[in-house]
Amino acid sequence: MTQSDQPAQHDNSVRGLVLILVGIFLGVVLGLSYGHTMWLASEGPEKQVTRLEETIEQKQKDAARFRQQAETTDDQQEQQRLNREAGRLEGHIPKIEARLDELEKLVDQVEADKAAGSYGLAQSVWIFCDFCGDLFLQVLKLLVIPLVVTSMISGITSLGDIRKMGRVGLSTIVYYFSTGAIAVFIGIMLVIIIQPGTSADDTFAYRTETVDSKEGQTTMEVFLDVFRGQEGKPGTGMFPSNLFEAAAGTNVLALIVFAIVFGGALTTLGEEGQLVIRFFNVCNEAVMRMVHLVMLFAPIGIFGLVSANIAKNGGASGFLEQLQAIGWYVGTVIIGLTVHAIVLGTLLWLLGKRNPFVYTFNLLRALLTSVSTASSAATLPVTMECVEENNGVSNRAASFVLPLGATINMDGTALYEAVAVIFIAQTLGIDLSLADLIIVFLTASLAAVGAAGIPEAGLVTMVIVLQAVGLPLTGIGTILAIDWFLDRLRTTVNVYGDACGAGIIDTMVVQKEETPAASV
Repeated sequence: MTQSDQPAQHDNSVRGLVLILVGIFLGVVLGLSYGHTMWLASEGPEKQVTRLEETIEQKQKDAARFRQQAETTDDQQEQQRLNREAGRLEGHIPKIEARLDELEKLVDQVEADKAAGSYGLAQSVWIFCDFCGDLFLQVLKLLVIPLVVTSMISGITSLGDIRKMGRVGLSTIVYYFSTGAIAVFIGIMLVIIIQPGTSADDTFAYRTETVDSKEGQTTMEVFLDVFRGQEGKPGTGMFPSNLFEAAAGTNVLALIVFAIVFGGALTTLGEEGQLVIRFFNVCNEAVMRMVHLVMLFAPIGIFGLVSANIAKNGGASGFLEQLQAIGWYVGTVIIGLTVHAIVLGTLLWLLGKRNPFVYTFNLLRALLTSVSTASSAATLPVTMECVEENNGVSNRAASFVLPLGATINMDGTALYEAVAVIFIAQTLGIDLSLADLIIVFLTASLAAVGAAGIPEAGLVTMVIVLQAVGLPLTGIGTILAIDWFLDRLRTTVNVYGDACGAGIIDTMVVQKEETPAASV
């Protein structure tokens, strides 16, 4: 890139950032002001009726299970606790039934209004927002696989001697695990100090089938699945038997492993290998050009994602109701994520020798995209563009650190899981011992590594942490209603951690390797 191109690129970047901010603002305004009407028009009440009916069934089954467990235990204190919890869940059912009656009347009213010709505009607005948001998210996901493969191969081969990858790889892994541990520690400290679980209302708590299906899996089984894959699914695991099925299932970790080995092999093939290396370098450039094209439509897509997500949850009234039930929990998570983001910026300043304010400003397009998509994998193309072109991080660092980070670096998820598990224990009146807190620290740090870079993946891995300290899965329903909102915030911290890692590794490892020993 010539110097004359840089001002134009900077202007385009600022213009794109402003348009994305406008898209988010308009999406929030539409979602909060018109979201309830869109919710009515998009069969929101009907879906809520079904959810409440399933919630009643869950409460009844959970209460029956607790009473059965109370009958089989000899510990009188535990027996009292189980019976008390069963009674508490049974006490929720009349309130849920009352809400169910209200919603059924609302459904009848909405159906009558629709028959009279109402909600036509709201339905059209909903369809447009939902379509634009889904299309933008799908196109971003479309670019993830080709970007991971080409960027990883390009990054590995750019190291020249494959043995140089050892230092870059080791430094990256150490950074990711260290920041993840820091995030969990921050979360544990805050949730113990603030005690958000003592004032939570879990009357309408509901668990999804995805969460329930993970019950009974041990931590070891989950981590073995990460390496060997799930039985009967050849595209899963770090070493899948079918690489194409892994790509179809967006198994990014398997593609990263393959790309590292394949790229390393290319560096040993001499001149013939250089032909293939140049091919992948050009492919990587082409994919990045496609990312530029996609970002031209980002404001519209982000507008659709934001407004549709707010509308799906009932608009302003639905969001405020969810927030009121577990507001202290939401506040604890937000404070924790903010503190950890400050820690990441400090590490970038101390270790990466970069101005964290300038670096963060240049990342805003990626961070705002992560807020709207709730997926670090889908945001990866934008993150790479911002890190390399806006912040001047070398392709050698970015193409290795960022794809790997989108897969295993989940600082925000780790913090959220630690806070959520202790919060659930507090809502159930269970005091966790120091040994339990240590188990939470270890399992939350490791479980977050196994979380996929997709929306709400942290809910699934949270099952591991809950089971590690013997807590029931019933508590997950308490936080599920507001998780769509917190998922976007923790994903943003995940992406920020990846980007800071690229800047730090570039300064501490890649640039030092490129500097001749004589000049030191």
